[in-house]
Amino acid sequence: MRMFGSKGQRCRAEFHCRQCGFNHDPPEDLVRSQWQRRNKSGLYLVYRWLIAALFIAAVAVSMSGNATASDWGFYFIYLTNWGIVACMVTTTMGAILVSLWHFHPQFSARVEVEGVVPTAFKVYWALHNSTLVMSIIITIIYWSILFDAEIHIADATNVMTHATNSVFMFLDILIVAYPVRIYHAVHSLIFGLIYVIFSVIYFAAGGTTKSGATYIYSVLDWNDPGSAMITVVGVCALGIIIHTILYLIYLLRTWIFRRYFEKEEIMPTTSPASTLPGHGISMVLGQFGQDNRAFTTSTEKLSYTTEKY
Repeated sequence: MRMFGSKGQRCRAEFHCRQCGFNHDPPEDLVRSQWQRRNKSGLYLVYRWLIAALFIAAVAVSMSGNATASDWGFYFIYLTNWGIVACMVTTTMGAILVSLWHFHPQFSARVEVEGVVPTAFKVYWALHNSTLVMSIIITIIYWSILFDAEIHIADATNVMTHATNSVFMFLDILIVAYPVRIYHAVHSLIFGLIYVIFSVIYFAAGGTTKSGATYIYSVLDWNDPGSAMITVVGVCALGIIIHTILYLIYLLRTWIFRRYFEKEEIMPTTSPASTLPGHGISMVLGQFGQDNRAFTTSTEKLSYTTEKY
């Protein structure tokens, strides 16, 4: 009963206004894996650069296969290409931040001491939220509605930009240490609405596709604004549903970590805290009334301590 009560408290807390922002303790979770034991992990650093290299290669291949010198601009009118480029930017930024955390002691020390999420971390977090949901939306809509076997070819480039992107971004949410927040669904909605505004402006300006069509996607044809708006509303609803599912997966991820992998780190001592040297300073807790960050875990994890049994 205690476990279910704690879950309910956590879900209610998720809807507090403070969860709209990017506050998180410890901020270094943005450059760590959920599953690493040490503060810095060479394996996670290699992983971040491997996934960044994958998306850099995907963008390079999709550009070379779908754009030439004469029609280069058409590449950037499609949401699919917006999505794969956003994945590249997000994963490359993540790799750079983890590299800074790993090799720049001054940077990592400042983050740990200040205990505040840096602006670069916030940008990366928002980008990750956006690209993760949009990648899954692109995969669902393309293969369920837009793909036509008589017109499209399911070659490596097509699969890479319409399926592999969502697979790897989904796997990433199972590996990273930072949380998924309900209110952060707005990030992917903003990304999608920016594309909608672009498509309206492109249509109004007389833009066409390479084949001469007056719409970029048949389901987003502004010659029929009613149907186009139905598509927009439907995609927004789908995005919220996907983000909610990802939030539940995040809860499952952290539960598995706490249940099977997390270990208590307690420094043994036989002396009462009040008698330890240092004028009221405990070797475990640090200065009374303050947290010693060397023994502090994420607030996302601390909120579940009552679940252990």
